[in-house]
Amino acid sequence: MRCFKPFRYALFFGSLILCLCFGQLAFDGNAFTNRAEAVDATQLTQQGWEQYQSGDVQGAIARWQAALSLTADHPSESRATILKSLVRAEQQMGAADRAIAHLTQLIAYYRQTGNPLQVGRMLTEQAQAYSGLGQQRRAIALLCGEVDRPCVTDSAITIARRHTDASGEIAALGSLGNAYRLRGDYDRALQTLTSALTLAEQTNSQPHTLAALNGLGNTYISLAERDDRRRQYAQQSADEPEAQLLAQSVNRYDSKAIEYFEASLRSARAQNDSQNELRSLLNLVVPLQRRQVEEAGDRNRRHKVVGLTALTPVTALQQAQLLLERLPASRAKAYAVIRLATLNQWATGQAAIEPATHCSGSEAPLPAIALLQQAIAIAQDIHDSQSEAFALGRLGHVYECRQQYGQALTLTQQAQLLAANDDSRYLWEWQSGRILRAQENMPSAIAAYSLAVKTLQTLRGELAIASRDFQFDFRDTVEPVYRELTALYLEQATRRQTQAQRPLESKNKGENAPVLASVNTIESALETIDKLRLAELQNYLGEDCTLSAIAKPVTVVDPKTAVLSSIILGDRVAVLLTLSLPNRQVRSQVRWLPADAGTVRATINELRRRLEKRSDLANTYQEPAQQLYDWLIRPFAQDLRTAQIETLVFIQDGILRSIPMAALHDGNRFLVEQYAIASTLSLTLVDPTPIDRTALRVLGFGLTKPSVVEGPTFFAPLGYVKAEIDSIQAAMPGSKGLLDDAFTLDRLQQELTQNVYPIVHLATHGRFGIDARDTFLVTGRRGGEGRKEKGEGNGEGTSSHSALATQPYNEKLTMNALYQMLRSQQGKVLELLTLTACETAVGSDRDALGVAGISLQAGARSTVASLWQVDDKATAQLITHFYQALKQGMSRAKALQTAQKTWLQAHRGDRHHPGYWAALILVGNWL
Repeated sequence: MRCFKPFRYALFFGSLILCLCFGQLAFDGNAFTNRAEAVDATQLTQQGWEQYQSGDVQGAIARWQAALSLTADHPSESRATILKSLVRAEQQMGAADRAIAHLTQLIAYYRQTGNPLQVGRMLTEQAQAYSGLGQQRRAIALLCGEVDRPCVTDSAITIARRHTDASGEIAALGSLGNAYRLRGDYDRALQTLTSALTLAEQTNSQPHTLAALNGLGNTYISLAERDDRRRQYAQQSADEPEAQLLAQSVNRYDSKAIEYFEASLRSARAQNDSQNELRSLLNLVVPLQRRQVEEAGDRNRRHKVVGLTALTPVTALQQAQLLLERLPASRAKAYAVIRLATLNQWATGQAAIEPATHCSGSEAPLPAIALLQQAIAIAQDIHDSQSEAFALGRLGHVYECRQQYGQALTLTQQAQLLAANDDSRYLWEWQSGRILRAQENMPSAIAAYSLAVKTLQTLRGELAIASRDFQFDFRDTVEPVYRELTALYLEQATRRQTQAQRPLESKNKGENAPVLASVNTIESALETIDKLRLAELQNYLGEDCTLSAIAKPVTVVDPKTAVLSSIILGDRVAVLLTLSLPNRQVRSQVRWLPADAGTVRATINELRRRLEKRSDLANTYQEPAQQLYDWLIRPFAQDLRTAQIETLVFIQDGILRSIPMAALHDGNRFLVEQYAIASTLSLTLVDPTPIDRTALRVLGFGLTKPSVVEGPTFFAPLGYVKAEIDSIQAAMPGSKGLLDDAFTLDRLQQELTQNVYPIVHLATHGRFGIDARDTFLVTGRRGGEGRKEKGEGNGEGTSSHSALATQPYNEKLTMNALYQMLRSQQGKVLELLTLTACETAVGSDRDALGVAGISLQAGARSTVASLWQVDDKATAQLITHFYQALKQGMSRAKALQTAQKTWLQAHRGDRHHPGYWAALILVGNWL
C-alpha cells in the first residue's frame, strides 16, 4: 500500500512492474486526424512523450492533459492514446484515483466502438490501479469475479480467453496473482502467477516472464516475512520447538524467493534489460541478508542449499550501484537509489534488515549519505517532488541516527513541506517529533507527533485495505507514532504533578504509589492510545469490516464502573485508573509498574501456562497471579473500595490481553470474587445499551464429534456440548439448538435470515490467529477431501487421527464469512456472541486481538469466549449458570461473575483451579 509502505512498495511504485510488464500501454503518435485542433493535440502529445522519456513525468502529464482538453468533443483513437499515456504516468506518480477515472472513459469508448480485446486490457489496467489503492477485492472482481468461482463473462480473463488474446490473459493472470498476494491469499497467488509464467514462457513473452518471476519471488518473500513474524511470537512465548519449525519455513520460502529472483536476473541480463536487472538485484538483498544472518547465528551448520546464488547482499548492492550509473534520470532511478541507500546501511554488517525508521548505528555509512544526495539531485532534475521528499526525509533520518539533530531537523522539515499533500507526510511529521524529543523540546515534539497522528487518522480507512504484508509492518511504521506520543503525554503529566505529589509521596514511598495526573494530559494520553487500538483492530480485520466508534465516556454511563487501562511504552508499562467522582467529574491516576516490560511479559506468559495446567495440584499459578495483582490492582485498591466500584473494565495492551483478569489473586481470593469483570479494546467501540431481556432467546450450534480441518489439524470430540445446548434451551425458552451435521454455514445463514436471535451460541472448536485470515471456527459439515500426509498436521487430543485424515475436512467458519452473514441482517441486534471451545496461543497478543475482532466483525455488542481449551463438562455448567443469571436480570458482567463464583463455591478441590473456570472472558458491552 503506497501510503504505509513507502520504503518497500512506494520505492518500487515508479518501476511500473504492473503497468509496464503485465499491461503494456500502447502509444501511437500517428493516429490523429488532420483537423487543426487534432494537430495541436498531436504536438502536445508528442512533447509529453518526450518529457516522459526524459524523466519529467509531471511535465508530461501537463502536456497530455492539455492535449486531452482539445479532444474533449471528439472521442477517437487519438483521444484514447492520450488517455492511455495519462494512465501510465498517473499510475507511476501514485495518482490511482485519476487513473481509474481515465480508464473508465477508455472502457466506455472501447465498448461503444466494439473493441472487446481493448475492453479486457483496460479492465486489467483498472484492476491494477485499484490494487495500488489497496482495494484487492475490487481488483479481483474486475479480473475474474468472486473467489472460488469460475471467472465471470465480462471479466478481463474471460474476455482475453474468448478472443485468444494471450498477452491480455497473461497480464490479467499476473495482476490477479499480485492482488491475491497483497490480500494475503498466498496459495492462490502462487497458483495464478505460475499460470501466468507458464503462458508467458509458451508465448516467449519476455516482459511478462520477468513480471511473473518477480511476482512469484515477492510472494515467497511475503510468506517468509509472515512466518518470520510468527517465529518472533513463538520466541516471545518461549515456544522454541515452534520457533525452530517456523525458522525452517522462513528458510524454505527465502530459498524459493531467491530462486525466482535469480531466474529474473538471468533473463534480464540475457535481454540486456538494465531496469529489470536492477530490480532483481535489489529484490535479492532481503532474502540473502536474512540467510546470511541465520548462517552467522549457526556457525556449526554445514548445510548448503543447492542452486543458491553466489551473490552476497553486499555484492548484489555493488552490482546494483554500477547499473544505476548507466541508467538515465527518472523517477524509478531516484527511488532505486533511495532503496539502495537504505539497504546499504544494513547489508554492510551481519544484522537483520530492520524497518527503515530504525537506526543501524550512530554512524551510518558515508556511501548512504552520498547515495541519498544523488537521489535528491535526480528528483530535482526531473522536477519530482514526491521522490525528492523521500530522499530528503531519508537523509534526515541518517543524520538523526548520527545524532546530528540540527541538520536532521532541517532536512526533515524540507521533506514535510514537499510532502504536504501526500499521505506519506506522517513519516516526516513523526521524524520531526523524534528529533525534537531528542533535543528535549517537548512542546514542539508533542505538536509534531500530534500532526503525525492527525495524518494517520485521515488514513484510518486505508488501514482496512492495506496489504496483508503491511499488517505485520504496522508495528514498525504506524504503532510507534501513537505509543511515543502517549509516552510524551504521560511523562508530561508526571512532571507537572511532581510538586503537588510530594506530600502524598511522603506517605506512600516507592514506585507503587499512584500519581494523580492532570485531567487534560491523561485524557490526551488515553485518546491517543485509543486511536491506536482502533487503528490496530481495523488493520487486523482488514478490508472486510468497518468499525463504527461511539464517543460516550463509560464512567458517565455507569458510575459503579471503573476503567483500568494498561499501556506498554517501550520498556515501561503504565496503568491508568479512570472513575467518576460523586460530582460526576472524572478522576484519573497513572502508575508506572516497578518492572520492565520484559519481566511483565515473562510473568504473564508463566501465569497463562500455569492456568492451562489443570493438573497443577500445588496451585503454582498463585505466585504469578498474586504478582500481577500487586502490579495492576493493589495500588488502586483503596480508591476502588472508596468509590464502591462493582465492575472493572480492562482496556489491555498487547500481551496483557492473553490472560483473564478474573484469575488475579490477592493472596486470599480471586479478583472475580470482588468485582464483575469485562474487557474491551476501546470504550468508543462499546454501545452503552443494557441488554434487552424482553425476547431473549439463543440460536445454538454445537459440535460433539471429532473433527479435522485442512492442514490437517485434528480436534477432539466435545462430549458435553449436547448437554450444554440442552441446558441453554431449558434456561432460555424459545431457543433452538442444532448439532454436528446440522451445523453448516447454509443452516446458520438460513436461521439468521428467517428468525431473530439476540444471542448466537457456537459450542465448537475455534482458533484465534495473528491474522484475521487465521481465525476460524469448525463446523459440522464435511467439505474438501481429506488426505494423510506424513509429517504434517498436529494432534488436538483425539486418538483416531489416521481414520480422520482420510475423511473429508470439516468446513471452517471464517471471521469474514460470519461477518457477511450477520451484516446482511439489517435491523437485527446481536446482543451476545458466545464461543465456548476456542483457544488463543500463549504469548501472542495478536491472537487475543482476534477475540475482540470476531465480536466486532460479527456485529455483536459483546462476546463471551474462551482463551484456551477448557473442560467441556465444566463449560456446560458455567454457561448454564451464566444464561440463568442473565435471564434473571443481571448485567452481562455480573452474570458471568455469578457463574464463576457459583463454580468456586461448589468446587473446593482440584476443580477450584482457574484452569476450569477462568478461560471464559467477556469482551465488549458489560451492561
